[in-house]
Amino acid sequence: MLAVLQARDGYTGTHSEAVLSLASAVAEELDLSDEEAAEIQHVALLHDIGKVAISDSILKKEGKLDDAEWKMMKEHPVIGAQSVGSIDGLSHLGRAIRAEHERWDGKGYPDGLAGDAIPLASRIVFACDAYHAMTSDRPYRKAMSKEEAVRELVRHAGSQFCPISVDALARVLRAHPPSDY
Repeated sequence: MLAVLQARDGYTGTHSEAVLSLASAVAEELDLSDEEAAEIQHVALLHDIGKVAISDSILKKEGKLDDAEWKMMKEHPVIGAQSVGSIDGLSHLGRAIRAEHERWDGKGYPDGLAGDAIPLASRIVFACDAYHAMTSDRPYRKAMSKEEAVRELVRHAGSQFCPISVDALARVLRAHPPSDY
């Protein structure tokens, strides 16, 4: 599946690999079981798979998305969950892929889940996803510095992001040179 995403949109495939690296390090930092770590790794790789169904005009748009485009973009976790959910051996990941853009405070999408109702894999991948997105050039903006991105994550821990996930990610980033990620 990742090869399909990489072929469709090179940035998203590369991004998923970077998120995998970060999420794996966070799982290790949290001393999670091998099963929990494996789930987090799979969700990290597949969290954006639903973007294969999103038009290039939206994915590569240089300006802000309009309301209709944003509505379509918000469908990618649902599409991803449906796609992964239909594959034997991966169907158990559907819930976490669907919840990857849920916010700690319940203001995320698609279901408005909050706090511990969001799967742990989703919470970890969301923080790692945001960090990598903020530190990457995008069609609509330049990258932030790695230090600025960490400050942004910390500032939004407890509202947008799971505090435990952000704290672990910040520890990982302090322990390793920023160029590693």
